[in-house]
Amino acid sequence: MTAPPTVKENPPSGLGALLGPHLRPALAACRLYTGRPTRVEACTGGNVSHVFRVTGGRGSVIVKVRGPRLARLVHIATDPALIAVEHRALTLHHHLLPDLFPKVLAFLPAAHAMVMTDVFPDGRSWREHLDQRPATAEECVRLGAALSRVHQATTGLPPLRNGDGDDRFRAEHAYGYSLRAAGHPALDEACRHLDALAGQQLILGDTCPKNLSLAAGRTAFVDLDNVHTGAPLFDLGYLLAHLVLHHIARPDHLHPLATAFLDAYRRPGPPHPWRGDGLLATVAAGILLYRLEARTVPYPPTAPPGTATRLRRQVRQLLDTGSFTVLDVLEAAEGAVTG
Repeated sequence: MTAPPTVKENPPSGLGALLGPHLRPALAACRLYTGRPTRVEACTGGNVSHVFRVTGGRGSVIVKVRGPRLARLVHIATDPALIAVEHRALTLHHHLLPDLFPKVLAFLPAAHAMVMTDVFPDGRSWREHLDQRPATAEECVRLGAALSRVHQATTGLPPLRNGDGDDRFRAEHAYGYSLRAAGHPALDEACRHLDALAGQQLILGDTCPKNLSLAAGRTAFVDLDNVHTGAPLFDLGYLLAHLVLHHIARPDHLHPLATAFLDAYRRPGPPHPWRGDGLLATVAAGILLYRLEARTVPYPPTAPPGTATRLRRQVRQLLDTGSFTVLDVLEAAEGAVTG
């Protein structure tokens, strides 16, 4: 999650330029938890907000700032006041599950900024670990169990946004930017099926490795600006797709890791075996295409170009068939390496 540390006597111009007159109160909020700040690092990976780690003699905190344009997609304008929605989501989730979510230490609405606990004990996201090694079965079991706890804890809670805000967010962002991004009619149908599922509730909406820490035996979720009311199956398929994505160059790991993750997950409601769940498979396929084709939101490659091209083709072939399972998705990913 973080760039290589650089020691600075004063805050970097990036943080100062973003916060302007609000820099002093933001650093004062940090100082309560870090002591005198001695280092500020820009964290990498976030598309929406600018994120910094502020370190002092007593530890580190995270400062998150939302500007008038997306941090990594500067051609897309946004309302910086929307950081209040993420603040609401973080406050709610930390209250419910303090071991899984960071705590907001200070909210500066005029600065469109938050100061939060640093839940990355090694300073690295799970994505950065997966760039260097495969996941472990223990991590996947822990992740499946943690996602279950999140969904169980948020069952029955009201929407995060006022009025029809969650519905509009789901249609425009969760579906428009990601699941429907590939433009395949099977994915349009999947969105309709997701909306028709019973048990709509708050879900995380962006369960990908860059938003996770699994270091030191702990599990933590960050970046909650995509929390909205939807089907828990969306989160499950979204994370499954990323598990596949980060192991297409390590095909021997795919089946055991996916099985460990999915077997550990217990969705709210009656038991529902994942092996025969065609909607789960379709969601995973759609998110795979969203990442592989990267039409709107960039995603760093996880496999050589030829392998990624073969997987894109095979996933589209699965969608064309109209009926397939999670095991078919896993076999397509394995075939992308050997084919």
